[in-house]
Amino acid sequence: MGRRPRIRRATRAPIHWSRWVAFIAIGLLFLEVPAVTHVPARLIAGCAVWIGLAAGLELLSVVGFIVTFKLVFGAGLGWRKSTEAALRGLGASTVLPAGGLVGPALGVRATDDKRVALSRLSRSTVTFVILTNAAGVILLAVLGLGLWLGLAPGPHSALLTLPASGVALLLVAAVWVVARAPRTRSASDAECPRRAHRRLLAASAAAVRGGAAESVRLLAGRDWKLLGALAYYAFDNAVLWAAFAAYGRTPPLTVIVMGYLVGSLGATLPVPAGLGVVEGGLIGALVLYGSPAEAAAAAVLLYRGISLSLPVALSAYAWGFGGSPRRATATARPHSMMPHRRWRRSPSTPQNVSSRAPSTVRRSRDAA
Repeated sequence: MGRRPRIRRATRAPIHWSRWVAFIAIGLLFLEVPAVTHVPARLIAGCAVWIGLAAGLELLSVVGFIVTFKLVFGAGLGWRKSTEAALRGLGASTVLPAGGLVGPALGVRATDDKRVALSRLSRSTVTFVILTNAAGVILLAVLGLGLWLGLAPGPHSALLTLPASGVALLLVAAVWVVARAPRTRSASDAECPRRAHRRLLAASAAAVRGGAAESVRLLAGRDWKLLGALAYYAFDNAVLWAAFAAYGRTPPLTVIVMGYLVGSLGATLPVPAGLGVVEGGLIGALVLYGSPAEAAAAAVLLYRGISLSLPVALSAYAWGFGGSPRRATATARPHSMMPHRRWRRSPSTPQNVSSRAPSTVRRSRDAA
C-alpha cells in the first residue's frame, strides 16, 4: 500500500513587520522635509471648515482612483479586492519615484492570486496612466487657448499660454496616432537571445501601443467608470482651490487650474513622493500665472500635506490589514492540488491480477 499523502494545514499568516517599518520610515522622512513640517502651523492659521472640505475632496479623488482602477485592472476582481489593490497601488504611486508607472502594477501583484502576464500588466498600466491624465491634458489644451484668446480671466501672454496648450495637443495627437498604428513584430528579434535590448524595446513599444489602443477603446465604450478618471483629477485640483480659500486669498479659478496643471509636471521627475520638486513647481507656476507668492506658498503646503497624508494613510491600512491571497494560496492548497504518488506494480506481478482477484475470491466462497 502507498503512503497516504499528507495535507498541509493552513497556518495563520505572520505579521509582516517590515511593512510597518517602511511606513514609519516614510512618516519620519516626511517630518524631515520643511514643506511638510510647516503644515501644522498652516493648519492652525487656516479656516477649519475649508480644511475639512479639502480633506473631503481628496477622499473623493481617491474614490475616483479606485473606480478607474476597477475599470482597467479589476475585470477579474470583485470590488473588495479591487479596492484593496487600488489603495495599495495609490500609496506606491504617491511615495515611489515615478510611482505612476509602477504603483498600479504593484497593487495588482500584491492582491490578485492569479499570475498576470507581464505584457498584459504593462499594457494595462499604460492604459491607466493615459486615462487618469486625459482630463487634465485636454483641459490644459482648451484653457491655454481660451486664455490666449482672452476668453477667461488670467494671463493672456502667448508665451504663457500657447506652449502649454501646444504640448497638450501634441500629447493627445500622439496617443491617437500610436493607438491607430499597425501592429508589427519581428520574428528574428523575438527569437534571437543576443538581441535582448531590442526585444525589450519591442516589448515596451508593444505595451505603449496596446495601452493607447485600449484607452481609446474604453473612451469610445463610454463606461460609467470613466467618470472615476475625471473625478480623480477634478477633486484633487479642487483641494488646491480649497487650500487657497482656507486663507482667504483665492485667485481666479483659471489661475489655479493652469498653475496646478503646469506645476504638477514636477511629479514626473524620479523623486520620492515628488518632495521638493512638486512644491516648487506648483508655487512657481501659480506665481507665474498671477497668484500672490505668499498665498501660493501657504496653499501649496496645505494642499501637499493633505494630498500626501490621506493616500499614504489609506494605503498603509490596505497593506497592513488587507487580505493576501498569495499567502493563503501558498499555505492552504486544496486537496486536489496536493501531489499524489502513483501506484507501481511489482515487475513479477501480472497486470491482470487485480482484475482476476475479486472473481477468484468469489468462486472460492461459493465452493465452500
